[in-house]
Amino acid sequence: MLADRRRLQDLLQYIQRFGEHNIGLLKQLTGIENVEEIIKGLNILVVPSPRFSRLDLSLFHTVIKLPRRSFLRPVDFYYLLDGFIIAALRDSLSSNTVLLDVVFPYDRWYFVQVLDRLGEEGLVEDYRVFREYRREIFPIDFSTFDFDGFRFSDDFLLNSPRFSFQLPDLADGFRPDWYDVVILGKRQEDPLLSWDDIGKVVGLSGSDVVFHYFDHVVGRGLVDAFYAYVGRVDFRISLLVHDVNDDVVRELTRIPTLLRVSYLHNDKMYFYIIGQKHMLMEITAFINQLADNYNFNYELYLHPLTPPWKYVFTSSIPYEHFSKDGKWIISEEELLNVFEKELAKIKERNKDYISNS
Repeated sequence: MLADRRRLQDLLQYIQRFGEHNIGLLKQLTGIENVEEIIKGLNILVVPSPRFSRLDLSLFHTVIKLPRRSFLRPVDFYYLLDGFIIAALRDSLSSNTVLLDVVFPYDRWYFVQVLDRLGEEGLVEDYRVFREYRREIFPIDFSTFDFDGFRFSDDFLLNSPRFSFQLPDLADGFRPDWYDVVILGKRQEDPLLSWDDIGKVVGLSGSDVVFHYFDHVVGRGLVDAFYAYVGRVDFRISLLVHDVNDDVVRELTRIPTLLRVSYLHNDKMYFYIIGQKHMLMEITAFINQLADNYNFNYELYLHPLTPPWKYVFTSSIPYEHFSKDGKWIISEEELLNVFEKELAKIKERNKDYISNS
């Protein structure tokens, strides 16, 4: 049984490096013959992590303070920003904080005008924007995971730090086309879509979709890793550390479900952590102890995954804005026009709330 568990751990490590579709490679690396059966049996959900720099996109972590009685929901920000977010996260520890992961064409910042307009409308009190300049991806460590109960053990913190992993950037001058970007977006949007289903969307056969995905999306570095999820996930933590310290990063990687570290301008780091309910107190106590040991300040935001969309809304890269000429199509005027239309819809939906405020 121990050997089987060890091989399952190895399988998940390799899936997070190479994806779940290269069955021959996974069999060769793990010695497991029934790889496809195990992936289905464990309901392993695999999501590609885009390499934003290869897509000419920048990632901005944004912390927004709302008025106490705000009616804005996380999903509203998706429409107000015309789809240029990959996550809108309401903090459950306070009533008026939302975090946005905004992806926007490289070296353009005018999405902040949407936040300024929300401020003028009295819907946002304050906001801070931090641009990611480097990231590290950490595959989930399943060494303390019970594959029968689909649960991490109570003693889940690792004894030693983990190492980051990212697929190499093999672009060599390659530029993604419209098919590549839409296929990547669709794989993010719904990892369970078949190649034929995606083909119907982009007008290609399933085999041509496979070619674009493996030869271009994965093979040319548009993806830097894969996230593999097994069992339930109950919450997401956004941890903003007001320092850049390699020792702190090493210690925090002992949390087996820390997925990503973003290094931000203004000397800050953002940590993306997921977990199951029983892990929450241990994780927060561990972070607090590290803050004492290494003398750093931090902000911790908690985002439960249920009820759906109340605290967490996620989406794919904004592939709808990528043209067949291979460019991101958005203008300042267009963005603000969309904002005004969507804001009017949101106000209409909440008119009773507004009139009673």
